[in-house]
Amino acid sequence: MFTYYPSFSVGPFGNNLIKNTKLNDLSLRFYSNEYPPELRHPHFLVTAGHFFKKDNIRELFGFDKDTSVMGDSGGFQIASGALKYSPEIVHKIFNWLEDNSDVAMNLDIPPRILYQNKYKECLDISKSNFKYFADHQTGKTTFLNVLQGDDENSYLNWYDNVCQFPFNGWGIGGAGGSLYRFMCGIMTLVENQEHLKKTVKYIHILGATKITDILILSQLQKSLDDIGCNIKVTVDSSTPSQRVAYGLYFINFDIKNCNFKSINIPKLRDEQWIEFFEKNKNKNFPFIKACQFDSILEKNISFLDVLKCDDQSSNAIILHNFYYYKEVMELLNSYVYSSEYLEEQLVTTDTFNVLKSIDEMVKAHLTSKSPFKIFQKYKPLYLKLSTYGQTQNNTNNFFQF
Repeated sequence: MFTYYPSFSVGPFGNNLIKNTKLNDLSLRFYSNEYPPELRHPHFLVTAGHFFKKDNIRELFGFDKDTSVMGDSGGFQIASGALKYSPEIVHKIFNWLEDNSDVAMNLDIPPRILYQNKYKECLDISKSNFKYFADHQTGKTTFLNVLQGDDENSYLNWYDNVCQFPFNGWGIGGAGGSLYRFMCGIMTLVENQEHLKKTVKYIHILGATKITDILILSQLQKSLDDIGCNIKVTVDSSTPSQRVAYGLYFINFDIKNCNFKSINIPKLRDEQWIEFFEKNKNKNFPFIKACQFDSILEKNISFLDVLKCDDQSSNAIILHNFYYYKEVMELLNSYVYSSEYLEEQLVTTDTFNVLKSIDEMVKAHLTSKSPFKIFQKYKPLYLKLSTYGQTQNNTNNFFQF
């Protein structure tokens, strides 16, 4: 199965991880040895864009020696304007990544947000950064080259300009917002047979979170496994923690429509909450169990307290969403690894054909076919699925107080 790196280091939950806040007897640090092996998730992503001025990240977050820490370079923060780019910052971020992460992205400048329509400028700056990283890497951290683009031609061109640098894998940017760009990135790597190189250890997808993305990640890992490739497919996502800002509590998912289903936790504060709490404090509110972890969660916080919309209730919802998200990933992965017969019945014809196309591209070298030509055959489907049904998140007004 592919490996998931939760991106929870920023915001209130990240601050609570640093403070080692607990829910009664339950630590929020799901990556630590405080959790039993069957629940522990020893993978975590920290972004240099927010933390490059802090030197003790492992100590700060309480990472164990065997916690796998992925470092995001901060390119998104630069593209969004949250961090100002300068040549001096490249040196600082490189040193921070080497000192604090096991695997890390190079400092790319995504052609998005403030840099939209500035592809050449982004490529030129990124290429300069990549050269610095390549020249100074010591081997302490496994650095990944990064692909960016808007279509197949720009992804291929970006690759041609940066492929000479000696790194141990690739990150695909832009995939989280578009299935088409996701497939452009995969095609670019397999067209150039990066998946057949022994030096390539990782293919990381930046910020892919949707049901379709999870299926694609599973299929990509399976197809690589099928040809005896040792590459590890990885992905990062902040979705479980981001959803709490909207009071969304995962309860289900729809594999056909490719979305998560949630309920809205009501925002009851001050006098309104006090009045509600006084009326209901003696009632036994059932905990809504959507995943196995909820049985542990309910022992440390009541569902009535989850409704308070305070710091602790947010922590509880994030933990619930995270473990639910993990269970869905594992379930969807099992579907992909089972058989095409089962998979074809579970997903839509369009989704099934997307997964089939990945398998065809990864294995194209076995039949002397061109991944690029396979991509072109399926391109209308990729574009179709990039325009609808990929970002929605169903919610229900479940509670009517």
